[in-house]
Amino acid sequence: MENASKALLMAGGVLIALLVIGALVLMFNQLSYYQKSETTSEKTQQLTEFNKEYLKYTYDDIKGYELISVVNKVIDYNIKENVGNSVDYTKKITVDINMKNFKSKYGVRNVTSLFTKDTYTINSDNTIFSTDLNNFRAMENTYTLSAMNKLSANYDTLKQAKEENQYEIKMKEVVGKVVKNNSGNTISLSEIEQYREYSEFKSSTFKPLNVEYHDNGQVKKISFEFKN
Repeated sequence: MENASKALLMAGGVLIALLVIGALVLMFNQLSYYQKSETTSEKTQQLTEFNKEYLKYTYDDIKGYELISVVNKVIDYNIKENVGNSVDYTKKITVDINMKNFKSKYGVRNVTSLFTKDTYTINSDNTIFSTDLNNFRAMENTYTLSAMNKLSANYDTLKQAKEENQYEIKMKEVVGKVVKNNSGNTISLSEIEQYREYSEFKSSTFKPLNVEYHDNGQVKKISFEFKN
């Protein structure tokens, strides 16, 4: 009888131990599940916030000056190489801009045109598109927007002065100084023509097209086209 009681006590102890172990395993699994869910939710939130920085330009029509901001944002991102949280910086972003109709409406009808392609695909700062636009923005910052607009508005007058070898003299009359380009030379008539295109680009309207995504959900490509 005493042995039977001991056996029952041992069996009960084993059963309790198994129940405790089972409870611990269940608690561990639940904890792992919640941690995994929390991590997944955090990564999803990070990815959503990352995409929002680019998708906010695709919900409605935007102006050219906003498109320049998009281009520069993409270029800055593509320079990064590290992987941070859910954002994989090895997955690059591209901006496509359809300029065909813009060229037909505002493009300079000769080889000095600022926009020479129907479509620009931009993912780095080594494209003519991004380089030239930033050059003109730099000139605006250096010589003021007012001065550049005066040059553009007086293009025909300056062209006539050029033929009469009075180019810099007339430029001083128009803006009060001789405007230099980024190379330190007097800004040329062709650059003024290009600036006129640049000014039209900034104020023009572009509509967003399709958005493409990488396999991890990050934005891969955003596209725009000039809206007549």
